[in-house]
Amino acid sequence: MKEKLVLLLLLFHISCNERKINSDNPLDFIVDTTTISIDPKIDLYTRTLQYFDGDLYWWNANQQTISVFNLTSKTLKKSIKLETEGPNGLGMPLGFYVANEDSIYIPTMAYQFVLIDSDGNKLLEYDYFNESKLGGVFVSMTRFSNTIQKDGKGRYFFLMGDLQNIFPSDLNEETLKDYPPIFSFNQKSEKFDYLAFKAPESLLKFNDAIDFGLSATSNSLLLLHDQSNTMFEIDFNGNRFEEYKLKSNLIRNFSNEYWNSPRMSQSPNENINLLYKSSSNLGISFDAYNNLLFRFGWPGEDISGDEDAMKFGYTPRFFTISIYNLEDFSLIKEFVLPRNVYLSHHYFIDKNGLNLFPMHPDNPSFKEDELVFHTFNFNDLR
Repeated sequence: MKEKLVLLLLLFHISCNERKINSDNPLDFIVDTTTISIDPKIDLYTRTLQYFDGDLYWWNANQQTISVFNLTSKTLKKSIKLETEGPNGLGMPLGFYVANEDSIYIPTMAYQFVLIDSDGNKLLEYDYFNESKLGGVFVSMTRFSNTIQKDGKGRYFFLMGDLQNIFPSDLNEETLKDYPPIFSFNQKSEKFDYLAFKAPESLLKFNDAIDFGLSATSNSLLLLHDQSNTMFEIDFNGNRFEEYKLKSNLIRNFSNEYWNSPRMSQSPNENINLLYKSSSNLGISFDAYNNLLFRFGWPGEDISGDEDAMKFGYTPRFFTISIYNLEDFSLIKEFVLPRNVYLSHHYFIDKNGLNLFPMHPDNPSFKEDELVFHTFNFNDLR
């Protein structure tokens, strides 16, 4: 009798697992929910967050602070003040990157890459004004995967948005050669330089603006074109690369209609509506714990005339997740996230899985005194 009961329980577990694997509902893959009480000094929306060694770092741009949350105790560990003036003054910070618990890099609007300690004291600053080809600055923001990456050998990599600032009609073979998209900093030599990689001419066929999302594996950089299914895997020196076409059944309505429209004669609402009608990639992130690649996308949708289209620049009402095998970048599974629940640019990966924040302002469960994230585990899909 005992053996039969064990067998029945095993069959039930296998059956439930099969149903989960075949499910198209991403909520079936939630394995945990974390809630942290917060006060009004913590922004409900951030452009930069980072998981590091059991802590979650959260940028409060309105307060010019970085909140550090201990995810084990679910409490605020400390708050790091980012001074704008004085001996520790940063001017205007453009995000952050945690190198270790007492070393945080801050890119700034003043063409500086500044190293501070965990108390906000300035340790070192590096100026790259003379190295910037078009006078652009780099940032470190989770939003659109515009984050700093590293190679483990003292080199840091950033997206330089020069190509994004050139109108599609002015993009050609020469501009692609003149403005490499990846900028780097060598900590040992304390020098900046552009990576040798140049955006290939294959991107010109889209007749659209050229911008990217950036992630990295242990031995390469991953560069995802915002307006197509094109991704590049690049070695850390930028000398070799492979081009891939990521498969997707959800993100495929790419268009250059926005750039070809008479935008100057249209209202902001009309322009944003036109922009959001087509697909775009919102980000890319590598799961080093499970060798998975997550791609976040906007499939495209008409915004009705009675809605405020401007708020969609803050956060789309929903987004998609495409999951790829890192070995060959084959598509494993895709999901459409529920409408008005999750913030599209808020995510991090830890050993437990992919973490998303159900803090969309139109989510009926949203509370202003709580920081909440759901942990999704997709390992059973492989």
